[in-house]
Amino acid sequence: MTSLILAAIFTLSSPDGRLAVSFENDDAGMRWSLSRDGKPLIAPSPLGLVFSKSTSQSVPKLGAHKVLKELRWSEDKTCRPLVYRRNEVRERYNELEVQLEERTAVEPTVGMGRTVIDKSPRRLTMVFRAYDEGVAFRYVIPKQKCFDGFEIMRELTEWRFAKEAKAWVTEYPAEFTSQECKFELKSLAEIDPKKFIGSPVVVEQEGVSVALCEAALYNWAGLFFRGKDAKTLKAHLAELPASEASTPHAAVICATPAASPWRVAIVGDNGLDLLRKNDILVGLNPDSDPSIDFSFVKPGATSWDWWAESNNSLSTETTIKLIDFAAEMGWPYHTIDGGWYGFARRPNHGPNVELKPRKDFDLKRVVEHAKAKGVRLWVWIHWMEIEDTGVEETFRRLEEWGIAGVKTDFINRQDQWIVNWYERVLRSAAKHHVMVNFHGAFKPTGTERTWPNNLTREGILGNEMNIFHATITPRHCLTLPFTRFLIGPGDFTPGGFGNVYYKDFVPQCKKGHRYGDETDRCPHWAEQSGTRGFAIAQCVAYDSYLMTICDWPERYHVGGKATGELVPGAKALKDLPTAWDKTIPLQGRCGEYYAVARLARDGRWYVAAMTVASRKLEVKLDFLGSGSRRATIYVDDPVKTPVDAKALSVNERKVTAADTLTLDLCNEGGAVVIID
Repeated sequence: MTSLILAAIFTLSSPDGRLAVSFENDDAGMRWSLSRDGKPLIAPSPLGLVFSKSTSQSVPKLGAHKVLKELRWSEDKTCRPLVYRRNEVRERYNELEVQLEERTAVEPTVGMGRTVIDKSPRRLTMVFRAYDEGVAFRYVIPKQKCFDGFEIMRELTEWRFAKEAKAWVTEYPAEFTSQECKFELKSLAEIDPKKFIGSPVVVEQEGVSVALCEAALYNWAGLFFRGKDAKTLKAHLAELPASEASTPHAAVICATPAASPWRVAIVGDNGLDLLRKNDILVGLNPDSDPSIDFSFVKPGATSWDWWAESNNSLSTETTIKLIDFAAEMGWPYHTIDGGWYGFARRPNHGPNVELKPRKDFDLKRVVEHAKAKGVRLWVWIHWMEIEDTGVEETFRRLEEWGIAGVKTDFINRQDQWIVNWYERVLRSAAKHHVMVNFHGAFKPTGTERTWPNNLTREGILGNEMNIFHATITPRHCLTLPFTRFLIGPGDFTPGGFGNVYYKDFVPQCKKGHRYGDETDRCPHWAEQSGTRGFAIAQCVAYDSYLMTICDWPERYHVGGKATGELVPGAKALKDLPTAWDKTIPLQGRCGEYYAVARLARDGRWYVAAMTVASRKLEVKLDFLGSGSRRATIYVDDPVKTPVDAKALSVNERKVTAADTLTLDLCNEGGAVVIID
């Protein structure tokens, strides 16, 4: 224990001793740094918070500190998330807590709307955790006389790398964003300091990769990164706009005690190694409330009505057809997108209308038919409609109607108010046994451990954009496992069977019927870049505990019929698992190719592989148990795929743990292997 030290350096090592995080405190302020095997990864970088002082417009940061106390402990335990990509997560770390106090008192402050007259020095606690997989730290503001509450104007956290570092980043022009942009590899010097950088930032240096992100986002503003100079990223907390441009406004307003989200750095040899280490995010979140019964939460695949028709022909009969298709495929859900409530004339399905089914949409009949088929329903609702109706009343109605889940959309924010709104929605939804899919959403932060009824969220540049433009390239699809999916599930809506090579791709809106009235559109429905093998591989390789399979029944059946014999590849999607007992990243490089093995809860193994350029992948099956098993292999047809992206070869063979599979993938190709 240390007492009243004015300047100090504290070091915390990971359990395996490879990672070391240092915390420095002296007259120049607080700094942190990170090394691996004795080599610097992140150079000494500033830490700090800037608080509002009072009704005056000055915003003092915390001053120089003295150390009051140093506490250390270790933890090694296992958690079992209800739905996840693994059935258990090991939480093994060393922790350092440094309790600090400003050396001088401050003027009286205004906290939570009332003046606090105590002039005691302000106190702050820095908490660091070192895992073998990475490190994390957070700011903790304890209960104290001079702070009954506080307002944070900005955070001073920085991440300083070597000048030659490059990073996979996604840039947004404004902080009010759906977080749907491409990840691109740039040097830190190329990052526009005016842009908002999303999570994760995956930094590549020689022989090591570092993924920067945040975990446990509760009652705080979400984090963006900003460029600063050739080697530095700095924190930016999302803010609500002030009513007047000249009025300063706080990013975070809290009562004490309070804690920030964790600032996380996952560390690996390369991008593939990061995928083996990203359990740290759920590990940094608390367990779910034991008083809430989450037994109603069931992961699974869902059919969907929007991809081909874009809400234009939504009807009772169309929905029944799609429910029948979900039942045929063994999927437990069907998702009814926008247009089922509100005005009779679509696409008027947003806020400021009464939340009840349209007069010409028989929701009761649809629910009863779905129940008879063993299928349950998700429904789309604009987030403002939930707020207008009332969160509690919305979920009371959904439970009364027999709805399994809600897909709420167009949120496009990550300020503190909306972060708390997410939790309010999840709590009310859990009370009424409803699951949630956030769209127009901010990135995941591991909170699915605390709220397992949040099966997925968007915040990803996904397949729906094939309706509008040509940004969903095979290369983009191969960046996602190493970037956006690194931090949690995403509703990408894969599985389109209108497969074409990217050079032949045409966005649906350019075909002239985005909002038309045609009834026979099968030849004109949306396309997806990449082969049939590429499309089915996405459904296995991507994480989403509600996997929205995007295409129409006619695309999955021979002869363009709604029922009958399935086309090659569609059988790979029958009874598709969406949560896994094991996930083993096998091979890959960001933006180029990826292969993963996954163990379903029924004992089946799945292998998925995707590539931009043609390649042969040698997949060792040493993850299998003893004995011989049957492998069904869905892979690009080597004869036909040069001209036909839909061509797929399907064959079976016996395999054991001693075998190696050779997957011959074509350009923009893929494969799925199911071993039972």
